[in-house]
Amino acid sequence: MADRSPYAAEVAVLLRGAVAAALRAPSVLNTQPWRWRLSGSTLELYRDPSRQLHVLDPDGRLAVLSCGAALHHARVSLAAARRRALAERFPDPAAMDLLARLTVAPGTYTDQREIAMAHAIQQRRTDRRLIAHARYLGEEQLAPLSAAATGEGVTLHRVTPGQRHLAAVAADRAQRIQDANGAYAREIANWTRHRSAGSGVDAASMVAPVQRPVPLRDLSGGGETGLHSGFGDDDYAEYLILATRDDTALDWLRAGEAASAVWLTATVGGLAMSAISEVIEVPEARVVLSGLLDQPHFPQLVLRTGLQGHPSPAPASSRRALRDVLEELPPCADDPGDRRRGCGP
Repeated sequence: MADRSPYAAEVAVLLRGAVAAALRAPSVLNTQPWRWRLSGSTLELYRDPSRQLHVLDPDGRLAVLSCGAALHHARVSLAAARRRALAERFPDPAAMDLLARLTVAPGTYTDQREIAMAHAIQQRRTDRRLIAHARYLGEEQLAPLSAAATGEGVTLHRVTPGQRHLAAVAADRAQRIQDANGAYAREIANWTRHRSAGSGVDAASMVAPVQRPVPLRDLSGGGETGLHSGFGDDDYAEYLILATRDDTALDWLRAGEAASAVWLTATVGGLAMSAISEVIEVPEARVVLSGLLDQPHFPQLVLRTGLQGHPSPAPASSRRALRDVLEELPPCADDPGDRRRGCGP
């Protein structure tokens, strides 16, 4: 039977709020390749193929990873409301774009670490400016980031100072290969200079290319940038590789959840962070990264971080409206023959 109790109505409101929080999740080139479906007390997360980067991300790895970040944002949003989200990942093998189904466990739930992450959602930024502080992060800052990834079933590998030159080789190789292919440049331009409303990378959050030990992709294409790159040389930036034991779509999703957990934990700790995805997009560069790992794992994303040294935060990126990503269906009918996903036997 359809549940029309006050509790069910409260859960629906909480799930709607979780989708609103998930709008702030990071995604590759701010494509936000997700859509949600809410029916009663069930929330489903889908990959949106129309927002996939088909040149940079032909397998959909980074699209699924981005959706994983949105899933984690939704989960910790519910935790902040003292509710535990139960996530069933890839619940229907016949519908691979259905990535997860969320329900809310009965009773109250308290996890101070997740609550702190939820409170950091509105403050989290992608910050590509130079890391100016002249010291590496200490164990007191790195340990919470590693624990956040481990909590999502993902390994976080710190690139050691001795490995940094290989990380630079991987990034340089990726950028050279992509620069030589006009299709890459056109796709990046579609999500930067010609971006659609509410998505893509804003000029306000771009920095002009500068010399760095590990180069970052130039998103400006010679156009305007909204941020000064800052002062320093990036010598004390840290590079963290999110890696998984296998390389399935489930691993990509969990890597995205871990990326969100690490990024929000970094925000709580006052750290700046940005992602380096080109070393994952180009197979030759990804092979180089694999050689840096302690175990035979698969690298899924590189996060660049360091002490926040700028007087003002980077600007928030544009986001799509809730109505553009959320489809609300009526609650399941009393008729047991209602076979919509999440309804019926």
